[in-house]
Amino acid sequence: MSSLITHKKYRLSTAISCAIIMGSSAFSNAQDFALEEVVVTAQKRSESVQSIGLTVSALTGDELKEANVDDITKIAANVPNVQVNHGFGPTNFNIRGLGVNEFSSNLDSPIAVHLDEGYISKGFTTSLMLFDIQRVEALKGPQGTLFGRNATGGAVNFFTNKPGDEFEASLQVGYDDYQTVRTEAYINTPLSDGLNFRLSGFSTKQNKGYYDNLTRGDDEGKIDKWALRSQLAWSFDSTDVNLSLSYGEDSSSFIPYEGAGIFTPDSLAAGAPEFCSEYLSGTVTGGSANCVRGIDGLNPGDNDPFTSNGGTEHIVNNEAQNALLRIDHDLGWATLTSISSYQDFVRDQQEDADGTPGGGVEIFYYDLVETFSQELRLTSDNDGMWNYVLGFYYLDDEFYQAEYLRILGGAAPGFFTEFNQNSEAVALFAHNDFQLTESLALTLGVRWSEEDVEINGGTDFGTGLVRSLGGRDVPENIVGTAAVSSEVAGGGKRNDENVTYKLGAKWEPELDQFDQFMAFINYSTGFRSGGFNATFVSRQEGFTSLEPEEITAYEGGIKTTFWDGRARLNVSGFIYEFENGIVNVDNENAPLPIAVNAAEIDTKGIEIDGQFLLTEKLELQLGFGWLDSEIVSNITAGGQSLNGNTPVNAPEYTFNGLLRYETDINENWAAAFSTDWSWRDDQYLETVNAPSNLQEDYWLHNARVTLSSSDGKYEFSLYGHNIADKEYRTYVNDLPTLGWLLNIYGQPRTFGVSASIYF
Repeated sequence: MSSLITHKKYRLSTAISCAIIMGSSAFSNAQDFALEEVVVTAQKRSESVQSIGLTVSALTGDELKEANVDDITKIAANVPNVQVNHGFGPTNFNIRGLGVNEFSSNLDSPIAVHLDEGYISKGFTTSLMLFDIQRVEALKGPQGTLFGRNATGGAVNFFTNKPGDEFEASLQVGYDDYQTVRTEAYINTPLSDGLNFRLSGFSTKQNKGYYDNLTRGDDEGKIDKWALRSQLAWSFDSTDVNLSLSYGEDSSSFIPYEGAGIFTPDSLAAGAPEFCSEYLSGTVTGGSANCVRGIDGLNPGDNDPFTSNGGTEHIVNNEAQNALLRIDHDLGWATLTSISSYQDFVRDQQEDADGTPGGGVEIFYYDLVETFSQELRLTSDNDGMWNYVLGFYYLDDEFYQAEYLRILGGAAPGFFTEFNQNSEAVALFAHNDFQLTESLALTLGVRWSEEDVEINGGTDFGTGLVRSLGGRDVPENIVGTAAVSSEVAGGGKRNDENVTYKLGAKWEPELDQFDQFMAFINYSTGFRSGGFNATFVSRQEGFTSLEPEEITAYEGGIKTTFWDGRARLNVSGFIYEFENGIVNVDNENAPLPIAVNAAEIDTKGIEIDGQFLLTEKLELQLGFGWLDSEIVSNITAGGQSLNGNTPVNAPEYTFNGLLRYETDINENWAAAFSTDWSWRDDQYLETVNAPSNLQEDYWLHNARVTLSSSDGKYEFSLYGHNIADKEYRTYVNDLPTLGWLLNIYGQPRTFGVSASIYF
């Protein structure tokens, strides 16, 4: 193992060293070109990413296109130490080893997600966001003093393109493998002096799924979703108003599970099941004849991860509505900003939860989310020794859940969980920058937060087929009660209060070796409010109240620009002390894993980001991450200690890069060639760190060729995703007590073409 790790270190460090050597050679002679400045709002004011004293990775809309990012789950491949955990619906980010793999959809992630600074509370509500995007910012580390609610591990912020004062329009149509038609369009038009309108939308219609269902004789994993967003921008006197309204529907047939077996056939037939050797060694596949499922004594029967066997169709019928009103008023000495955000999301899904041909275990989801948030802040004009952001934040999050876990087609008692949960959060924050000298600045931030969470309801045992009641799929018969919130400590109510801090310094001297040099150091704390584990609990002991997460973070780094603005190299290091971290573990009080407080997780790491304009037409981007994350408490799962285990989605090394070259074909046409790649080291997909849930390291490669007209009106592209057709798992649900292992795999190789016209 040590030799393998050494080889990985050598391979990655060699790649970065080669890039720097190439850059040095290419820049030996002065040229009249430079990298474009990247402007972000990570500190709620527009600033160059090279001038802010924290680690931020930013991707523009054009860069997302170059890297073939057509889904939110693909963003992580382009950012060091960032992962995405996605499987049966929720999409949760994991930054620097901090994130979630929870079943309970009522718990919010420690990685806060925002759309135009409006908070998106639930991970399953993000599937209809990624269109007409100006940029995405990944903020690493606790963001307690500015982005506040539950941003223990970081924040991922999406910013849409805004209405402009000139007429513009675009239509892009693409066709991929699996009969997939992708359409995205926008129209931007001025209505009058100071009044502008923008309408944008997208549609993805995949007529053939990635998976062939051998039981039903059809295909699964088809995408069928669309959304529209309208924006109205009004500028008058010293005030800017932007109103955004969006609506979308997702009617996909989402990704099925591979239900692999884990018991030997003879032991299961004898009534004393024993694990097969392939399961214990982590080599079990759907074609392992010596490994069968506990529920039916069968296995998938082949090694193709893109065949499925479930007897129940996976169905999605989700609906999203969003509204956001932003008002900025220039006071002359500061700007007063109001951001009012509203989200309404309906999740209506069903899945074959064991991937078996018979009516084994199926889950019917019905969740309603209604979130309102309001932020008021005062931002100084950034022209003086003291610059500040002072603000007030309020959030009201109403959540309703009715989910039925049906067993043996309703012949055996299953679990029907129904509850209402209300979360109300209030915060005051102040973020201050003090320019002490021309080169030295200090940052002092503080945020007071208070949150009340109340839950009413519980889990009943139910039998029979499902019947629809007000849009919900509920059991025909209720035959008993498993757990109710009134018996939880505190009666199903929590009140959490916390004060988070940030103390930082940055130093920007003028050094002859650099066009720009900045060193920074930060001490910060973060807070994720407590909640309740409530879904599918089979005993009252499983309906638990979760303590708030708290984190203390130490971070330092340098940001450099050199070679006459044609190269940037940023390096940062961090140490985290994480208390009461919430993780998902197997437990005797529930048929599926439940959320518990892990007490303590220690994390440290290093990140390197480089961008090099090797020639006027050739650009290289590189990213490297090293991460050491470990659970350091005596928590157990299924009788096994987790002390010393690695959290979910926390590979030790990550590496990504992009190479882009453009050239003029003639006076009318130009071509651009780009390829991007990413590598993820070995990582565990469950906290028990069993061999069965270890995903070994893998590479992903994408490529794109674009032909564009010199007048900017036409663009044609040919692209490929996962062009090496790598098989890798993105999600594992290891259920030894139920007798099967569930796997979900990443998207197979796809090729596509697109054509765009701009007016």
